[in-house]
Amino acid sequence: MLIIKILTSSDIPKISKIKKEFDVFRVVDINQGKLKMVEMFNKDGVFRGFGKDTKAAFKKAKKVLINFYKNK
Repeated sequence: MLIIKILTSSDIPKISKIKKEFDVFRVVDINQGKLKMVEMFNKDGVFRGFGKDTKAAFKKAKKVLINFYKNK
């Protein structure tokens, strides 16, 4: 069963800082059984992170986003 939820700063407080810094307009949490995935959308693309829970997936997606702009 696939569950999709839009995350807000009330779910994870660090989202507001990420949105301001990297111009992210949407953060989506996707749960499919044991697989948890967080996607961050901005003008340059979609940045995904996978993990055992939502917070771990958020940290990995944040790392992918930071590495993208660091190497750009």
